[in-house]
Amino acid sequence: MHTSPVDQPGSGDAGGMNVYVWHLARALAHAGWLVDMATLDRDPSRSTGVRTTRVAPGVRLLAVSVPGAAGARKEELPRFAAPFGRALVEHYDDAAAPRVAHAHYWLSGIAGEVVAHALGIPLLLTLHTSAAAKNLRAGPDEPLEPREREDAERQLVARACRTVVNTPAERRQAVELSRADPARVLVIPPGVDPTVFHPPRTEAPEAPDAPGAPRTSGTRTGGPRPARRGPAVDGSPRPVAGAPQQGPAPFTVLCAGRMQPLKGQHVLIRALGQLHREHPDAPVRLLLAGAGSPEFLQRLHELAREQEVAGAVEFRGSLPRPELARLMGEVDAVAVPSSSETFGLVAVEAQACGTPVLATDVDGLRHAVRDGETGRLVPGRDPAVWAEVLHRAAREPAAWRGMSHAAVRRARELTWDDVAAAHAAAYRACAGDGPTA
Repeated sequence: MHTSPVDQPGSGDAGGMNVYVWHLARALAHAGWLVDMATLDRDPSRSTGVRTTRVAPGVRLLAVSVPGAAGARKEELPRFAAPFGRALVEHYDDAAAPRVAHAHYWLSGIAGEVVAHALGIPLLLTLHTSAAAKNLRAGPDEPLEPREREDAERQLVARACRTVVNTPAERRQAVELSRADPARVLVIPPGVDPTVFHPPRTEAPEAPDAPGAPRTSGTRTGGPRPARRGPAVDGSPRPVAGAPQQGPAPFTVLCAGRMQPLKGQHVLIRALGQLHREHPDAPVRLLLAGAGSPEFLQRLHELAREQEVAGAVEFRGSLPRPELARLMGEVDAVAVPSSSETFGLVAVEAQACGTPVLATDVDGLRHAVRDGETGRLVPGRDPAVWAEVLHRAAREPAAWRGMSHAAVRRARELTWDDVAAAHAAAYRACAGDGPTA
């Protein structure tokens, strides 16, 4: 509800959940299901009604107008969730009703419950992120989620036919923190789109209209790709397009995601500052990709200046997914210093590109990254610890890059076809046989 599945991840409130919903819908449609994706219409010129757009074969986007909601901030949306659901119910009075409602995120869960009750269909729930878990892991600079959200999530998991989670750890959290019935919690890890996220190669074949393949305006997911900028014979770091090339190529680290305290970009900047103070000759460079609030971005720029590493930190902004994949394939490491992640899809996408990952040893990241095999799990978010891990990786780039093949193999275990098949089984268990959702 609060963000559209077709929005570019890393911009606004768009992130891994957008990727998940979009690819799941495409893969379900490829398997014969008809899928409606409902999101809030942000067009201020419209106050009522539902705009329907076919965005892929078998997939429609429903832009739902709710009076007063078009310009609302995310924290103001709870009061519009039930009206959003009622607008969908009115829409289905004149259209073929779905047999299952699948809500993604707690706000959509509130709306989905209205739809499910009115249409007499089962509700499935994927929270993607839990307020109770986030509050448990929140750092001192991260705002706590409201009690309203925690209460709503407990009620939703109690009433949903099935609650879908990404990992066994998230399942335990749902049971322990949200009091979910363990028999009705399903573990379904997300997938990776190999037509976009793959090791760089000189020529990539034209990508077919495969399930889960994203649609980007005027951009092919296949076509010529740059030659792999892998380590030299001596294991030296990769040169990255756009990076200064005076002297040896720096060990380049990418952090991709929304710019917010939870994602930990500030941790990396502090770590880089400490690394450069303790090891002035260590050639480590940090790329930050993603959008955020002007206030937080300003804080990050100021922090880079305070730490005297402004010249080693580059802000790339929000990137289209093909461009992000290319960058992931060029850098030496992708860092995910989040305080909490139900899975951390960006970590697996990086591995699909053959790039090992540095990630906080927390929640779903423990399942996304295999410590010592496809990357390193870092205990906590102490910048001093991250500085040491970065220094170790930069000092031994050949050993670090040696994890590339295992990273690719790990990512190939996760396909959107498998994700769709597992969801389809859950839909049928709740609603009976029939390929409509």
